[in-house]
Amino acid sequence: MTEELRPTGIDVIGDIPWGTHFCHFYETKEDLLSILVAFFKAGLENNEYCLWITAPHITVDEALTALKKAIPEFDHYLRRGIIEIETHIDWYQKDGKLDLERAIATVSDRLRIALQQNCEGLRANGDESWLRRKEWKDFIDYERSLNPLIAQKRILILCAYPLGESATATDILDIAYAHEFTVAKRNGRLEILETPDIKKTKAQLQHANNLLETDLAEKTKELAKTHNILGKSQSRLRAIFNTTDIAFLLLDSDLHVLTFNTIANHWSQLSFGTSLKEGANFIELLKEDRKAPVKEMMDAAMAGRPVNYEANYPLQDGPGEWYCISVNPVKDAEHHTIGLCCSATNITTSKAAELERNRISNDLVHRNKDLEQFAYIVSHNLRAPLANIISLSRMLRQDDLSSHDKAESEEFLFQSIAKLDEIVNDLNQILQVSRDIGETKEKVVFSELVNAVLTGFRQLITQEQITFVIDFAGAEFIRTIKSYLHSIFYNLISNSIKYRQLQIPLVIEIRSRKRSKKIILTFKDNARGIDLSAKGEEVFGLYKRFHTDTEGKGLGLYMVKTQVEALGGTISINSQPNIGTTFLVELPNN
Repeated sequence: MTEELRPTGIDVIGDIPWGTHFCHFYETKEDLLSILVAFFKAGLENNEYCLWITAPHITVDEALTALKKAIPEFDHYLRRGIIEIETHIDWYQKDGKLDLERAIATVSDRLRIALQQNCEGLRANGDESWLRRKEWKDFIDYERSLNPLIAQKRILILCAYPLGESATATDILDIAYAHEFTVAKRNGRLEILETPDIKKTKAQLQHANNLLETDLAEKTKELAKTHNILGKSQSRLRAIFNTTDIAFLLLDSDLHVLTFNTIANHWSQLSFGTSLKEGANFIELLKEDRKAPVKEMMDAAMAGRPVNYEANYPLQDGPGEWYCISVNPVKDAEHHTIGLCCSATNITTSKAAELERNRISNDLVHRNKDLEQFAYIVSHNLRAPLANIISLSRMLRQDDLSSHDKAESEEFLFQSIAKLDEIVNDLNQILQVSRDIGETKEKVVFSELVNAVLTGFRQLITQEQITFVIDFAGAEFIRTIKSYLHSIFYNLISNSIKYRQLQIPLVIEIRSRKRSKKIILTFKDNARGIDLSAKGEEVFGLYKRFHTDTEGKGLGLYMVKTQVEALGGTISINSQPNIGTTFLVELPNN
């Protein structure tokens, strides 16, 4: 506390620490006022409680007038009650007698008042021109006693003594030795007169300062050398940091950006739509919809749970870039988390190879299924009409065949040929799915697609009073093969209409929604339904029919499933007899 410096307002002295007790020798009233007004002005302007003890040749009113003239805001300090002007009689005497013990106690009391009024401390002055010879020794003892009293307190005391014929050399020495230092005017300017102890202390401080400057110069050279080595190391590290193909972003414990490399800025623009800036709070850089999920991820990493994931960031002129992202806590020597290290590795090439492998694998699975279907068709569906054709051809070669039998055989032959042609056409339609898989994907708006499909059913919809409930608010469009999606919509809507319950109006609901990176399409009706407990495994089979009283050949749902899977999606069914059927189609939202 005592090392805190306070301005004295006296240029030759400057700033001094709390607990300083010094004196001023003056010759004229003007000399005294110039010092004291400057002294108290500095005190008031620095929020100190000011106490001025006057002598007979400067009255309380004169002191007030001098302060008001020098301090524009003096009335403000008066209203606060932090300036007090007392006469030497009121301060030093009691019942007409000198009472120095009371004066010492009152100094401590004024410090208490100062601190209660939220002042920084106490600044006091006493003009001792009233002293008489008989009181001299006691007063000098009083002055000496003030030094230890205020040494550890927020007090500054300036004592003023007049120079004149009555002041002997011994008196001046007594006064000087009772104070830490003395200010006097010599040759028209103020000078500081120091005691031997102060001079000795200053010499010691100067010597220590010289040693410190020498040591500082040596340390500065060592620091410059170390800084040069560190600078080179940092340059090498920065070169590696910026040329690596891994994005690095370092955050402090408050998620402020410490540093990042060039590729990290590119990754941040792809991932979060923002450029990085050192010193900025990373969360505040993000768009509003990304702040909460990213903050949750960062909090998990700060709690010691590393975060790892893969993500694809679309580009305007390409399929996008894949990154493997890791967010790991950075710990100090005591294993306290002091920040985060975020790294992102571009895995586009390897991910493309992985996706291609998966595509080929899925394609092989589909082709194996197709082969199984073809084997089934060849072994079952083709065999019967082909056997009939062969048998009927042999019969027609017989010479003794009657005209009636020949006409009947020819009719059966034509029917078998037509059946065979139908099966070949079905095979061709199935094979077409595999051939069209490379067709370009495009933006397909669901509402427009439904309108196009329903155009072919308008008359039947009006005639049978069929109601459609369409809701595509959850997902308005998708990028896919339009011809496949048209076929899927057509077959599912056609199935609902074909297998409607005749006794109640048909209601078909078609809705869409997004979930993660998929779009879910729901087709729901109140048609005749299917007993899944008995026929569930056969629903999407080729040539599987569940209502033989209605025209059909069991190809529609097989084609729907084949096309949905060709698009990378899945289809499921939930159905109850006489209640209705719901199909859920999940497609990738590319």
